[in-house]
Amino acid sequence: MSFALSRRAAIKGAVAATAVAAAPTAVFATGQAARASQPGQTGLISFRRGNEVWVANADGTGQRRLVASAAPGPGDWAPDGSRYLYSNGTSPISVRPDGTDQLVLFSTQNSGVQLPVYAYGGRYVVYTSYSKLAITAAGGNWDGGAELFSAPDDGLFDTNVTTWGNDTIYQHSANGQRENAQINRLDSQGNPFTIVENGWAPDYSPDGGRIAFVRTAGDASQIWIADSDGANEWQLTTVENSGSTYNYDPAWTPEGDAVLFSQYTGWTSAVRRIDVQTQEVVTLVENGSEPACQPVNGQYVHRVWGQDALLTAVATSRWNWADKGVVDGVRSPAKAVVLSRDDQYFDALGGSALAVVKEGPLLITPPSGLHAAAEAEIKRVLGNTGTVYLLGGTVALSANVENRLKTLGYTTVRLWGATEYDTAIAVANAIDPNPSAVILATSLKYYDALAAGAAAGANPGTVIVLTNGDNMPAATANYLNQLDPLSVDMIGVGGPGVRALINAAQRNQLPAWNDKDWYYYPVYGATEFETAIAVADFFFAGPRYAAVATATTWFDALTGGSMIGANSGPLLLSTPGSLSPQTRAYLSNNSSSIKYGVLLGGYLALSDNLINPVGNAVSLPGTHKYEQYTETFTVPTTKPKSLAASADAKPRGTGATKPGRIPGTTATRPQRFNG
Repeated sequence: MSFALSRRAAIKGAVAATAVAAAPTAVFATGQAARASQPGQTGLISFRRGNEVWVANADGTGQRRLVASAAPGPGDWAPDGSRYLYSNGTSPISVRPDGTDQLVLFSTQNSGVQLPVYAYGGRYVVYTSYSKLAITAAGGNWDGGAELFSAPDDGLFDTNVTTWGNDTIYQHSANGQRENAQINRLDSQGNPFTIVENGWAPDYSPDGGRIAFVRTAGDASQIWIADSDGANEWQLTTVENSGSTYNYDPAWTPEGDAVLFSQYTGWTSAVRRIDVQTQEVVTLVENGSEPACQPVNGQYVHRVWGQDALLTAVATSRWNWADKGVVDGVRSPAKAVVLSRDDQYFDALGGSALAVVKEGPLLITPPSGLHAAAEAEIKRVLGNTGTVYLLGGTVALSANVENRLKTLGYTTVRLWGATEYDTAIAVANAIDPNPSAVILATSLKYYDALAAGAAAGANPGTVIVLTNGDNMPAATANYLNQLDPLSVDMIGVGGPGVRALINAAQRNQLPAWNDKDWYYYPVYGATEFETAIAVADFFFAGPRYAAVATATTWFDALTGGSMIGANSGPLLLSTPGSLSPQTRAYLSNNSSSIKYGVLLGGYLALSDNLINPVGNAVSLPGTHKYEQYTETFTVPTTKPKSLAASADAKPRGTGATKPGRIPGTTATRPQRFNG
């Protein structure tokens, strides 16, 4: 979830730390499958041995232990196979396939977290909490979770959820019972309805067209298959083809040609595989149960760059925005252009957010005249008419620049003030004259404000104003003093931004706030890398895109911030020669959702040494694809796979204007100002 979805509750001190109100502890039966099989190639299979989780090759060889202790349930694999998800009873936890990079999504004091699965393309995790379904962010940046949907309480339990795209199916039964259980589905409004009577433990096929489930009659349980709407039921396993009357836990293979299941004979269990067409059954693992299949789907590393900073800005524009009047299925049409000087960053610190909101690229040019490459790119995305926003006065962008644009037929809007603080306020007013959230960041260093720029643009109603280090400039204080801190969220990004807000209040620079019990959000880290991650965690949940820029210069982070913000993705930072460990950890924690890890700038800005670490962080190691996009990029007639629309994809540049709307909480609690 984006920050925009939670600020109202959070600012009033009502952030929920856990998902669902506590209820008497439920007893969950073992052998309850919960996963959503993803398309791809089968990598590993996971299975249970007692409280342990083991993995093996697809044919059952190469067995090894992955998790030493887990609560009942088969767990689930991320859509790209990069993470395995399970519960320890109090927390949903994910790990990499080799057991490293363990991520505890959140912790509770009660043993109510059961059967977590990845949902909505790996962006979220849905789980059972005290008989109800709840949702949290897959990257672990929510305090807890939120109820998935509301329905009248009929005393039955909701468990064993499976999702495909935006469709959700789950088991509805009395205290986890199997016989006479129902399989329900949520409609587009979040209302449940029954699609299968007497069925439990459903699992979507990789193409979303069918479900496998268990049907219990007396002492016998067998695997059945039906269409995803419940029609055309037919029995898959039988005593004749499997040799058993106790077959549970169906799990589709990523190829969709077979179903894995648990077979119980007396006190022993085995993981078996049945071919859907031939009904041939083979044993994969003895002494194992509750299988799940790892899909192998490599993600992408894109380098977006040009021969210099100005041409890198053009490359970011070409990556995001289509030619005027051309529908290429990959990029969106631009509605405006934001233009800034190429020699200083002060006037442009809010420019990334402005470009995202105005739905166009942020380009740079020398102050004295319009650069030919910037002019050509403006013509490409706007054609012969449109609006160009100029950041700063005539010292920043000369009259020659503005006159050239007017001669070409464009409408110019100059946003500027006497200082960079006044210019930031002019930009903020152009973004939203009545903001719902204000970010404060220092102008003395560019790191914090540029990381915040992508986030502000991606969260409608959010603007950026500047501080002078720990001090609040008069222009910024006057701007803030006209806002109501009880209805507008105040967010300090970076230590100086936080301290400047506190100092302004203590120095009585905000007299209109004196009689109000106001709160603020501190979002910062010990270094510029950690602050960028704090911004990413605070503002984004389940990003599809994440960009990395060098921390040593500002050019690529400025123009690339507008590019990635338009795709609802965070801007992260790294050293040039190797991927910063904090940034690698963020990418790994969010690998279930990130499809594109984007390097901003050429190999001098970010060495080729970063390609594999970024790819291995966002993908199952060794499976990523690397592609380069320069200032001459055009969409090919035959699109490569990375440009093809997936089930939940939108054209680039539309992420901020069409955000997902799934409720939840943020990880950062507001701090009350004590005076």
